[in-house]
Amino acid sequence: MSQMPLTHKRIARILGVSETTVKSYRRKFPDCIPVASKGKPIQFTDEALEVCRAIRDLFSAGLSIEETHQRLAELFEFIVPPVFEEPEEDNEVVEVVLPDDYKQAMSSLATSMVNLSLKQEQMLKKMSSIESRLQQLGLADVRTSGTTSSDPVLAELRVLTERTEALWDAISCSVSADSTTHSDYTEPSPKLESQVQKAKVHRLVPLREAISHDPPRKILAMPLLIQEREGEYTPLHGRGNSRITLNDLRASLMTHFVEDDCYTIHWSENNSGWQLDLLQERAHVPHNICLTMAQTSTLRGSVMVIKDMTTNGHEITPGALQDFISDVYSR
Repeated sequence: MSQMPLTHKRIARILGVSETTVKSYRRKFPDCIPVASKGKPIQFTDEALEVCRAIRDLFSAGLSIEETHQRLAELFEFIVPPVFEEPEEDNEVVEVVLPDDYKQAMSSLATSMVNLSLKQEQMLKKMSSIESRLQQLGLADVRTSGTTSSDPVLAELRVLTERTEALWDAISCSVSADSTTHSDYTEPSPKLESQVQKAKVHRLVPLREAISHDPPRKILAMPLLIQEREGEYTPLHGRGNSRITLNDLRASLMTHFVEDDCYTIHWSENNSGWQLDLLQERAHVPHNICLTMAQTSTLRGSVMVIKDMTTNGHEITPGALQDFISDVYSR
């Protein structure tokens, strides 16, 4: 034992934390911090100091309470590993009733997809007609690679615009050359060759192939939480103080933000989990949000935990994100 008794106050002074923080360690890990004497004040063993030191370091590294408890069991022999309750399987058929706003959002999405597909089909027919006309004029076949973009849909629309302009310019140059020479076909001019090269692009990718893929359904259906700096999890709440999932957040954004204020949703997968970019590209004052999240297990089951949050490139607090979600549901 140390020469001076190890109390809450002394442990806090040694570790450089507050006395309240040390007491919170005992609440979160009641069977992990050995007590030497239950008098007033309570005194602890030397092992208790080392356990508190480990808890402080693990919380600073971003570990959750469950993960920290598991590591403590690996570091100290007298600590029992945590037991995670497996969810009971229920063979009963449960009827799932979807919210009205979710159904409306899915219906609007399906209608928009059909309209976009019809528009794309019309544009492809026009392009085929122009290509046929070019082939009749003796120009090269238009079937080589084009440019790429981080957003496949925008890239295809940009290529389509350039392709149309280049094809019309090529036709204009050919007609002009025929009217001035009145002779057999000769080598095309440099300007005509340049326009034809611009017109050579890939076949347009169908819209359903160009849209980025979402995470698996089980990921989208998990409750959404925020990881605090001390390792605790804070759930995000929607309408009626109910816990929300990624599906709920996506459906609300699609329903409540339209026209210039609408959000473009882009997913990307990394080594630790998923990154969700909400891009308000056409708004007068854009509000672009980036959420980096990972799947983890708690005593209640699997959840998606938001680890980093930024808006317009600046880090935001959990409270600011909750305010944003509350504003979405209040529209």
